Amino acid sequence: MKAKNKVIPILNIAQYCTDRDVWNIKVSSFSEEACTIAEFDEKHRHDYYEIIWLRKGKGIHMIDGVDYAYNGSVLFLLSPGQMHHIKPQEKADGYVVKFLPSLFKHSADADTYLTGNNVFDNIQAQPLLKVTSSLYAVLDDVFGKLTTEFNTDEQDKERIMLSYLQILITHIERLKRTNRQDATNPTGADYNLFQQYKSAVEKYFRQEHGVQQYADRLFTQTRTLNTIAKKYAGKNATAVIADRIVLEAQRDLYHNIKTIKEIGYDLGFDDPAYFTRFFKKQTGYSPLEYKMHRSEKSIVVKAG
Repeated sequence: MKAKNKVIPILNIAQYCTDRDVWNIKVSSFSEEACTIAEFDEKHRHDYYEIIWLRKGKGIHMIDGVDYAYNGSVLFLLSPGQMHHIKPQEKADGYVVKFLPSLFKHSADADTYLTGNNVFDNIQAQPLLKVTSSLYAVLDDVFGKLTTEFNTDEQDKERIMLSYLQILITHIERLKRTNRQDATNPTGADYNLFQQYKSAVEKYFRQEHGVQQYADRLFTQTRTLNTIAKKYAGKNATAVIADRIVLEAQRDLYHNIKTIKEIGYDLGFDDPAYFTRFFKKQTGYSPLEYKMHRSEKSIVVKAG
Protein backbone atom coordinates (compact mmCIF):
# COMPACT_ATOMS: atom_id res chain seq x y z
CA MET A 1 0.00 0.00 0.00
CA LYS A 2 1.36 3.38 -1.03
CA ALA A 3 2.11 5.80 1.82
CA LYS A 4 -0.03 8.87 1.89
CA ASN A 5 1.81 12.13 1.19
CA LYS A 6 2.13 14.30 4.27
CA VAL A 7 0.39 17.65 4.11
CA ILE A 8 2.75 20.57 4.68
CA PRO A 9 1.43 22.69 7.59
CA ILE A 10 0.73 26.40 7.12
CA LEU A 11 1.67 28.21 10.32
CA ASN A 12 0.04 31.38 11.62
CA ILE A 13 1.87 34.30 13.17
CA ALA A 14 -0.29 34.02 16.31
CA GLN A 15 1.39 30.68 17.05
CA TYR A 16 4.65 32.41 17.96
CA CYS A 17 5.79 34.04 21.19
CA THR A 18 3.59 35.69 23.74
CA ASP A 19 1.28 38.25 22.18
CA ARG A 20 2.59 41.20 24.20
CA ASP A 21 -0.35 43.20 22.78
CA VAL A 22 1.30 43.03 19.35
CA TRP A 23 -0.64 41.22 16.62
CA ASN A 24 1.09 42.05 13.34
CA ILE A 25 4.76 41.60 14.19
CA LYS A 26 6.77 39.20 16.37
CA VAL A 27 10.48 39.16 17.18
CA SER A 28 12.62 36.75 19.14
CA SER A 29 16.11 35.39 19.49
CA PHE A 30 16.98 32.44 17.27
CA SER A 31 17.34 29.22 19.20
CA GLU A 32 15.60 25.90 19.54
CA GLU A 33 14.45 26.92 23.01
CA ALA A 34 12.91 30.24 21.95
CA CYS A 35 9.67 30.77 20.04
CA THR A 36 11.47 29.91 16.80
CA ILE A 37 11.12 26.21 17.56
CA ALA A 38 8.95 25.63 14.47
CA GLU A 39 11.82 26.68 12.19
CA PHE A 40 13.55 23.41 13.11
CA ASP A 41 10.46 21.27 12.59
CA GLU A 42 9.78 19.41 9.38
CA LYS A 43 9.21 21.56 6.32
CA HIS A 44 6.36 24.02 6.67
CA ARG A 45 4.84 27.18 5.20
CA HIS A 46 3.60 30.31 6.93
CA ASP A 47 1.23 33.18 6.27
CA TYR A 48 3.65 36.01 7.11
CA TYR A 49 6.91 37.59 5.96
CA GLU A 50 10.02 36.58 7.83
CA ILE A 51 13.56 37.90 8.19
CA ILE A 52 16.04 35.55 9.87
CA TRP A 53 19.47 36.82 10.88
CA LEU A 54 21.95 34.17 11.95
CA ARG A 55 24.94 35.84 13.57
CA LYS A 56 26.79 32.53 13.52
CA GLY A 57 26.14 28.89 12.77
CA LYS A 58 26.35 26.38 9.96
CA GLY A 59 23.83 24.20 8.18
CA ILE A 60 21.34 23.86 5.35
CA HIS A 61 18.17 25.91 4.93
CA MET A 62 15.77 24.29 2.46
CA ILE A 63 13.59 26.93 0.77
CA ASP A 64 11.09 25.90 -1.92
CA GLY A 65 12.98 22.70 -2.66
CA VAL A 66 16.43 24.33 -2.92
CA ASP A 67 19.06 23.68 -0.24
CA TYR A 68 20.92 26.85 0.75
CA ALA A 69 24.16 26.15 2.62
CA TYR A 70 24.99 28.78 5.23
CA ASN A 71 28.07 29.38 7.36
CA GLY A 72 28.72 32.39 9.56
CA SER A 73 26.60 35.53 9.56
CA VAL A 74 23.75 35.37 7.01
CA LEU A 75 20.26 36.73 6.36
CA PHE A 76 17.31 34.69 5.10
CA LEU A 77 14.32 36.48 3.55
CA LEU A 78 11.02 34.59 3.30
CA SER A 79 7.66 35.53 1.81
CA PRO A 80 4.23 34.11 2.69
CA GLY A 81 3.64 30.68 1.15
CA GLN A 82 7.27 29.64 0.87
CA MET A 83 8.11 26.21 2.20
CA HIS A 84 11.24 25.97 4.31
CA HIS A 85 13.06 23.91 6.91
CA ILE A 86 16.31 24.72 8.74
CA LYS A 87 18.70 21.81 9.27
CA PRO A 88 21.53 23.10 11.53
CA GLN A 89 24.94 21.44 11.56
CA GLU A 90 26.32 23.84 14.17
CA LYS A 91 24.22 25.73 16.71
CA ALA A 92 23.01 29.07 15.38
CA ASP A 93 22.65 32.38 17.17
CA GLY A 94 20.63 35.36 16.00
CA TYR A 95 17.15 36.82 15.61
CA VAL A 96 13.89 36.26 13.77
CA VAL A 97 11.26 38.87 12.94
CA LYS A 98 7.88 37.80 11.54
CA PHE A 99 5.30 40.28 10.30
CA LEU A 100 2.08 40.64 8.32
CA PRO A 101 1.39 43.14 5.51
CA SER A 102 -1.35 44.58 7.75
CA LEU A 103 1.44 46.06 9.89
CA PHE A 104 1.68 48.77 7.22
CA LYS A 105 -1.25 51.15 7.64
CA HIS A 106 -1.11 52.36 4.02
CA SER A 107 -1.08 50.04 1.01
CA ALA A 108 1.46 52.26 -0.74
CA ASP A 109 3.94 51.67 2.10
CA ALA A 110 3.33 47.91 1.97
CA ASP A 111 3.95 47.98 -1.79
CA THR A 112 7.18 49.92 -1.32
CA TYR A 113 8.69 47.68 1.34
CA LEU A 114 7.27 44.28 0.37
CA THR A 115 6.96 44.16 -3.41
CA GLY A 116 8.34 47.45 -4.73
CA ASN A 117 11.97 46.73 -3.85
CA ASN A 118 14.30 43.76 -4.22
CA VAL A 119 14.08 42.41 -0.68
CA PHE A 120 11.15 39.96 -0.90
CA ASP A 121 11.49 39.10 -4.56
CA ASN A 122 9.84 35.95 -5.93
CA ILE A 123 10.84 36.76 -9.51
CA GLN A 124 14.59 37.31 -9.11
CA ALA A 125 14.91 35.22 -5.97
CA GLN A 126 17.83 35.83 -3.64
CA PRO A 127 16.67 34.58 -0.23
CA LEU A 128 20.19 34.14 1.21
CA LEU A 129 22.54 37.04 1.86
CA LYS A 130 26.00 37.01 3.42
CA VAL A 131 26.20 39.74 6.05
CA THR A 132 29.10 42.17 5.69
CA SER A 133 31.12 43.33 8.70
CA SER A 134 29.72 46.85 8.35
CA LEU A 135 26.12 45.61 8.33
CA TYR A 136 26.67 43.30 11.31
CA ALA A 137 26.70 46.18 13.81
CA VAL A 138 23.63 47.75 12.20
CA LEU A 139 21.66 44.51 12.43
CA ASP A 140 22.71 44.02 16.03
CA ASP A 141 21.45 47.49 16.88
CA VAL A 142 18.13 47.28 14.98
CA PHE A 143 17.21 43.78 16.14
CA GLY A 144 18.11 44.76 19.68
CA LYS A 145 15.74 47.74 19.49
CA LEU A 146 13.00 45.60 17.95
CA THR A 147 13.33 43.08 20.77
CA THR A 148 13.32 45.74 23.47
CA GLU A 149 10.22 47.39 22.03
CA PHE A 150 8.43 44.06 21.60
CA ASN A 151 8.93 43.28 25.28
CA THR A 152 7.97 46.67 26.68
CA ASP A 153 4.57 47.40 28.21
CA GLU A 154 4.29 50.84 26.64
CA GLN A 155 1.64 51.86 24.09
CA ASP A 156 2.17 52.36 20.33
CA LYS A 157 4.56 49.43 20.18
CA GLU A 158 3.60 48.38 16.65
CA ARG A 159 4.16 51.89 15.28
CA ILE A 160 7.66 52.02 16.72
CA MET A 161 8.46 48.47 15.67
CA LEU A 162 7.29 49.29 12.14
CA SER A 163 9.77 52.17 12.02
CA TYR A 164 12.61 49.85 13.03
CA LEU A 165 11.43 47.24 10.52
CA GLN A 166 11.47 49.82 7.72
CA ILE A 167 15.03 50.74 8.66
CA LEU A 168 15.98 47.04 8.65
CA ILE A 169 14.41 46.40 5.23
CA THR A 170 16.11 49.49 3.77
CA HIS A 171 19.53 48.28 4.96
CA ILE A 172 18.85 44.85 3.45
CA GLU A 173 17.83 46.48 0.17
CA ARG A 174 21.13 48.39 0.20
CA LEU A 175 23.03 45.12 0.73
CA LYS A 176 21.19 43.51 -2.18
CA ARG A 177 22.11 46.43 -4.41
CA THR A 178 25.76 46.03 -3.41
CA ASN A 179 25.63 42.32 -4.16
CA ARG A 180 24.29 42.70 -7.68
CA GLN A 181 26.61 41.33 -10.28
CA ASP A 182 26.23 44.44 -12.43
CA ALA A 183 28.36 47.03 -10.65
CA THR A 184 26.40 49.83 -12.29
CA ASN A 185 23.52 49.51 -9.78
CA PRO A 186 20.78 50.35 -12.29
CA THR A 187 18.63 53.39 -11.73
CA GLY A 188 16.49 55.64 -13.89
CA ALA A 189 13.08 55.50 -15.54
CA ASP A 190 13.62 52.14 -17.28
CA TYR A 191 14.68 50.37 -14.11
CA ASN A 192 11.86 51.94 -12.10
CA LEU A 193 9.39 50.68 -14.69
CA PHE A 194 10.90 47.20 -14.48
CA GLN A 195 10.45 47.27 -10.70
CA GLN A 196 6.81 48.35 -11.18
CA TYR A 197 6.34 45.51 -13.67
CA LYS A 198 7.71 42.93 -11.21
CA SER A 199 5.49 44.34 -8.47
CA ALA A 200 2.43 44.11 -10.71
CA VAL A 201 3.25 40.53 -11.73
CA GLU A 202 3.64 39.59 -8.07
CA LYS A 203 0.17 40.95 -7.34
CA TYR A 204 -1.77 39.70 -10.36
CA PHE A 205 0.02 36.62 -11.78
CA ARG A 206 -2.83 34.35 -10.70
CA GLN A 207 -5.38 36.25 -12.78
CA GLU A 208 -3.42 37.99 -15.54
CA HIS A 209 -1.11 36.01 -17.82
CA GLY A 210 -0.76 38.40 -20.74
CA VAL A 211 1.87 41.14 -21.15
CA GLN A 212 -0.74 43.47 -22.65
CA GLN A 213 -2.70 43.40 -19.39
CA TYR A 214 0.35 44.62 -17.48
CA ALA A 215 1.19 47.19 -20.14
CA ASP A 216 -2.32 48.60 -19.72
CA ARG A 217 -1.90 48.71 -15.94
CA LEU A 218 1.40 50.55 -16.21
CA PHE A 219 0.31 52.83 -19.06
CA THR A 220 3.05 51.64 -21.36
CA GLN A 221 3.58 49.39 -24.40
CA THR A 222 4.26 45.66 -24.53
CA ARG A 223 7.43 46.27 -26.54
CA THR A 224 8.67 48.54 -23.74
CA LEU A 225 8.08 45.83 -21.13
CA ASN A 226 9.86 43.29 -23.32
CA THR A 227 12.84 45.64 -23.72
CA ILE A 228 13.26 46.34 -20.00
CA ALA A 229 12.66 42.68 -19.03
CA LYS A 230 15.42 41.56 -21.40
CA LYS A 231 17.70 44.29 -20.08
CA TYR A 232 17.23 43.60 -16.36
CA ALA A 233 16.03 39.97 -16.19
CA GLY A 234 17.63 38.50 -19.28
CA LYS A 235 14.27 37.28 -20.62
CA ASN A 236 11.19 38.73 -22.25
CA ALA A 237 8.17 40.03 -20.33
CA THR A 238 6.12 36.89 -21.03
CA ALA A 239 8.85 34.70 -19.51
CA VAL A 240 8.84 36.83 -16.34
CA ILE A 241 5.13 36.09 -15.88
CA ALA A 242 5.57 32.41 -16.74
CA ASP A 243 8.41 32.00 -14.26
CA ARG A 244 6.31 33.43 -11.43
CA ILE A 245 3.36 31.15 -12.27
CA VAL A 246 5.64 28.10 -12.44
CA LEU A 247 7.27 28.96 -9.10
CA GLU A 248 3.87 29.03 -7.38
CA ALA A 249 2.80 25.83 -9.12
CA GLN A 250 6.00 24.09 -8.00
CA ARG A 251 5.41 25.19 -4.41
CA ASP A 252 1.90 23.74 -4.42
CA LEU A 253 3.00 20.55 -6.17
CA TYR A 254 5.78 20.09 -3.63
CA HIS A 255 3.44 20.62 -0.72
CA ASN A 256 0.96 17.91 -1.84
CA ILE A 257 -1.98 19.95 -0.54
CA LYS A 258 -3.99 20.43 -3.75
CA THR A 259 -4.76 18.33 -6.79
CA ILE A 260 -3.18 19.31 -10.11
CA LYS A 261 -6.58 20.51 -11.30
CA GLU A 262 -7.00 22.70 -8.21
CA ILE A 263 -3.51 24.15 -8.60
CA GLY A 264 -4.16 25.04 -12.23
CA TYR A 265 -7.51 26.62 -11.40
CA ASP A 266 -6.01 28.69 -8.58
CA LEU A 267 -3.40 29.99 -11.03
CA GLY A 268 -5.98 31.09 -13.58
CA PHE A 269 -6.13 28.00 -15.83
CA ASP A 270 -9.71 26.86 -16.40
CA ASP A 271 -8.55 23.94 -18.56
CA PRO A 272 -6.39 21.38 -16.66
CA ALA A 273 -4.94 20.08 -19.92
CA TYR A 274 -3.78 23.58 -20.88
CA PHE A 275 -2.17 24.02 -17.46
CA THR A 276 -0.33 20.71 -17.92
CA ARG A 277 0.94 21.77 -21.37
CA PHE A 278 2.01 25.16 -20.01
CA PHE A 279 3.89 23.65 -17.06
CA LYS A 280 5.65 21.05 -19.22
CA LYS A 281 6.69 23.68 -21.76
CA GLN A 282 8.29 25.75 -19.00
CA THR A 283 9.93 22.97 -16.97
CA GLY A 284 10.26 19.93 -19.21
CA TYR A 285 8.07 17.96 -16.78
CA SER A 286 4.34 17.50 -16.54
CA PRO A 287 2.90 18.49 -13.13
CA LEU A 288 2.51 14.81 -12.24
CA GLU A 289 6.10 14.04 -13.24
CA TYR A 290 7.29 16.96 -11.14
CA LYS A 291 5.39 15.64 -8.11
CA MET A 292 6.99 12.23 -8.58
CA HIS A 293 10.56 13.33 -9.25
CA ARG A 294 10.93 16.58 -7.27
CA SER A 295 12.95 14.97 -4.47
CA GLU A 296 15.28 12.93 -6.67
CA LYS A 297 17.70 15.78 -7.20
CA SER A 298 18.88 18.17 -4.51
CA ILE A 299 20.23 21.61 -5.44
CA VAL A 300 22.60 23.22 -2.97
CA VAL A 301 23.24 26.97 -3.09
CA LYS A 302 25.93 28.54 -0.95
CA ALA A 303 25.93 32.05 0.48
CA GLY A 304 27.77 34.45 -1.75
